[in-house]
Amino acid sequence: MAILSFAVSAHSESETISYAVREKGVSKASAGQKEGERMIAGLPYARGKSFADLDAYLRHLENNSAVDLPWWRQIRPGVYEHVKRLRGAAPEIATRAELMKRFGFSE
Repeated sequence: MAILSFAVSAHSESETISYAVREKGVSKASAGQKEGERMIAGLPYARGKSFADLDAYLRHLENNSAVDLPWWRQIRPGVYEHVKRLRGAAPEIATRAELMKRFGFSE
C-alpha cells in the first residue's frame, strides 16, 4: 500500500492529509472494480470505504448528506461547491481537477 501526501489549505491554516492508495492485488476487489484499478482509502467521511474514482466518492458523500455530513455539489460543469451544514462556514468552490488532485484520483 502506497501513501500519498497532499498539502491542503483550510481556513488559512495549512495541514497535511494522507490518503492510502490500494492496488488491486493488495485487497479484495469490490463489486464493479476492474482488474488493476487503484482504490483510494482513508478519504474524509468515507466511513471505511475505498473508491476507484472521484465520481464514486462524490456519490457516496451526497448519499451521506442526509445525515448532515458535508458533500460536494456540482454547480456547473466541472465546478463544485462544498456543502456544509455549519452556520457561518466559509464557502468553498473547487474545480474537478482540484478535487481529483486533493483526493488522490488520477484521470
